[in-house]
Amino acid sequence: TRDRLLRVCWDMMYDKSEQIFSPYFHPTLGDLYFVMYLTGESTDEVYSIFGVSPEEVENELFERYSATNNASIIQLVYYHRLLKSFWFRDYETAMECCEKYVTFQRSMKMLRGTDIVHTVFGGLSSLILSRRRNQKELIAIGEEAHHKIAFWANNGSKWNAENKAFLLEAEINFAKGNSAKATTAYEKSIKSAHDHKFINEEALAYELFGIFCIEEGNLYKGNECLEKARELYEMWGAKKKARSIFYL
Repeated sequence: TRDRLLRVCWDMMYDKSEQIFSPYFHPTLGDLYFVMYLTGESTDEVYSIFGVSPEEVENELFERYSATNNASIIQLVYYHRLLKSFWFRDYETAMECCEKYVTFQRSMKMLRGTDIVHTVFGGLSSLILSRRRNQKELIAIGEEAHHKIAFWANNGSKWNAENKAFLLEAEINFAKGNSAKATTAYEKSIKSAHDHKFINEEALAYELFGIFCIEEGNLYKGNECLEKARELYEMWGAKKKARSIFYL
């Protein structure tokens, strides 16, 4: 509703009385616009409050990068583009965004949430495209991503990284034609995501497992998984994403 969006946007302001935007306003507004893209909500209400469109958010971030040469600012643009393209299965664009993101990577001294998402989504996109294009060389990108995520899972971040590592493992085996190993890894990813309450990643694992099952010829199991994915996306609040499941 308008009131809820108003409260969210209002909290992004540095000085409420003067309506001065904090340095985090445009990045956070970009996050909000992405969330609304997933839910399918109209952005008119947010625009009516601040008069800043999604395109203008990107333009502001590009201008800020030009003025400061702060690479993390421009990475946010490609991070938001990556999210939108990956969740709606535009894996070609997702890979392009990953390549741009890496171009502006200055240091890995501090691991950020955006870096983890970039690694996982980039790895999954490369593995999916390796099958679509029959380009086996893309598997190496997915294997490198799996190596990184598995390392994090085994060194203090099991709750966060385990399900992601299993999902990458599943897609690697799918790409290599190891059906039994892929099935086991998908099931482990689903369980780990469920146990650690990552509802969106549980939904993603069900979605990719469903596609795997259908391509393996198990239509009943595949459709069952896709229906479960749709239900979980609905629970997550990503209604537009949930609707897209019907067109697989």
